[in-house]
Amino acid sequence: MVKDSIEFNEYQVRTYTKGQGPLLLLFHGIGPGTSVPANFSSVIEKLAEHYQVIGMDLIGFGESSRKIEEPFFDFELWVKQALFTSKYFCEKYHQKEIRIWGHSLGGAIALRVAADSNFVSHVIASGTGGGNHRVNPALERFWTFPKNPEKLKEAMLGSMLDPSGITEDLVAERFATLQKGNIGPYFEKMMAGNKQLLLDSAKISAEALGKIKAKTLLIHGRDDNPCPFEDNAVYLAKQIKMCDLMILGQCGHNPARERTKETLELVFAHLKS
Repeated sequence: MVKDSIEFNEYQVRTYTKGQGPLLLLFHGIGPGTSVPANFSSVIEKLAEHYQVIGMDLIGFGESSRKIEEPFFDFELWVKQALFTSKYFCEKYHQKEIRIWGHSLGGAIALRVAADSNFVSHVIASGTGGGNHRVNPALERFWTFPKNPEKLKEAMLGSMLDPSGITEDLVAERFATLQKGNIGPYFEKMMAGNKQLLLDSAKISAEALGKIKAKTLLIHGRDDNPCPFEDNAVYLAKQIKMCDLMILGQCGHNPARERTKETLELVFAHLKS
């Protein structure tokens, strides 16, 4: 993907672009060393055969700017960043509408962008948060700064049903990201304190969900431990007018990585609808 950056308020936002065609913007989730490639690398190549795929690092992650003052976990700021970025690329490429795909907490961000705008035609949210979600042991581990690669691997294993997907190379790559600059200490401060309050800040109200006019597809793993579908996708689907909900068996938190073929089939069918 081609790297670039755009300015949002006082922040520099790292962007990644690949492919040509209608715009498809990707939002990653919240986790140690996470990024657009970490969440979507298994599907970007196929997506870019049909769409101009654009990813961005959320503020505080990857190569985007960090906040100077706390709170570093700032869901409303991430929503504003995503909304700004969506508008920016629509204007840059002279397109009247955009498609967005958010994973995990990025799914909640995508849904809020759709609720707060009128130019989003399609939304995909995989393993999404934003519902009546209580912090559980799997999420607690994933939202805790890992002191070593073993702790990171333990947290990642709690998010996927098939442990074979958590390779030593993947763990090493994510842990190496945490060692760059102040990313690790920043993430530790971001996730300090009451994690339930952080999670509650990302809940989307029924009123906001009712405003979504975009065609919406929720894809969720039946065996998603950190982000159970019963507490999130089911709640969200009941509130969104044009919404399909697909529960994938034998699948944990990341359908794009764990059930790649089926996820892509669902996504392409949805985007063409």
